[in-house]
Amino acid sequence: MMKYDLIVCGGGPAGAAAALAAASGGLRTALVERFGCLGGMASAGLVNPLLGLELNRPGEARSRFLGTPAFGALLRTLRRDGAYGTRLTPAAFDEEQLKIRLDELLSAAGVDLLFHTMLLDVVRDGGALSGVRVLGKEGVTTLKAALFIDSTGDGDLAAAAGCPFDTGRPGDGLMQPGTMSFRMGGVDKSELSEQPDIRAARALVDAYFQQACRSGALEYPYRDFIHFYDYPRPGVLHFNMTRINGIDGCSSRGLARGETEGRRQVKIITDWLVREVPCFRNAFLEKLPQQVGIRETRHFRGEYAMERGDIVSGRKFADGIARSAYFIDIHSPVGSGFDHSQQGTKGAVLEAYKPPAGDYYEIPFRSLRLPGADNLLVACRALSASHVAAAAVRVMSPMFAVGEAAGCAAVLARRKNGSFAEVDGEAVRRALGYLNREPEAL
Repeated sequence: MMKYDLIVCGGGPAGAAAALAAASGGLRTALVERFGCLGGMASAGLVNPLLGLELNRPGEARSRFLGTPAFGALLRTLRRDGAYGTRLTPAAFDEEQLKIRLDELLSAAGVDLLFHTMLLDVVRDGGALSGVRVLGKEGVTTLKAALFIDSTGDGDLAAAAGCPFDTGRPGDGLMQPGTMSFRMGGVDKSELSEQPDIRAARALVDAYFQQACRSGALEYPYRDFIHFYDYPRPGVLHFNMTRINGIDGCSSRGLARGETEGRRQVKIITDWLVREVPCFRNAFLEKLPQQVGIRETRHFRGEYAMERGDIVSGRKFADGIARSAYFIDIHSPVGSGFDHSQQGTKGAVLEAYKPPAGDYYEIPFRSLRLPGADNLLVACRALSASHVAAAAVRVMSPMFAVGEAAGCAAVLARRKNGSFAEVDGEAVRRALGYLNREPEAL
């Protein structure tokens, strides 16, 4: 049996940031991750680009950066290595370089990385959470700690601990669809790269797509328009074109159906692109993710549940510990449309689904804290938020900030030899330091 100050379950953007902040603050920290790399949806899920970190103010030529200083330093390192940002997609990143850099950062901080390790169950001592049982290559092991952070995305640790949650949207419980992202290499990007922005570049390919769908040459009812991003490598584009409705990301069978159906859809669209669109004539499917992308599963009932009004009003909180300008991005659980846009607008966001122009909202520390679970924080997209609000805060950039705040809170708790219940969210905000300053360019 191994004993730590903090155990973090899940090594995605939030979990990696949480473990890094805690270990850098002197805590003996373990990170349990089921895949063989850090990054979560940013690496194993092949989700790209980073969303929610840019604030565009009227009259300003450059975007302001809403992320943490640590996240900014990470992105600057990737940019230096040619692994972050293009003119058409400024927040696109090379996930292989991201994996390597996260390895370096967490190893240098002294985090005990447990890859290829699955969470099995929780261990209690007199009713309080005292450990987790995990399955790794060594077999079943018990890990003990004073504090725990759930960064699994789905809230697997909090669910195992018996914390109450809701799933999907009110009324029918339907969840946003999954998506299998993919990349194509060998693309002739010369004409695409000459376009003024990514929408104009997509339009060149979408013209072929619309004609093929109208004529019946292509049957693809999963997305209404071509949707890709540039990627910071020659000849490579990143696609978000698949849609898998009705899957449960907390079910092994659901994930299996999502992944087999996702790959089937990828095959249809990539074969058509190579066959019919000139700039893809020599292209090929370069990469698929290890796991289908999941937008929504559990929403835990925390001390404060974020609501739609918090997003669209640009609400700030005294205990705000992360900020984002990302809109309420709801892929409809049925059909191929979006709740946030009118049909035929190709994803254009309605004003009622985004913060005021040039403004951002904050995520409060209370949304990470669960009543009755004093030594556990939920620092992932399963934090306390409604179906609508979660559609905004779920993306990877604010989750890095949420994770960093959770790791900072763990340091404050251990200094008091206490639990998260004794940590003041306003103190976490002060310790983070950057949130009371105006955001600046990266």
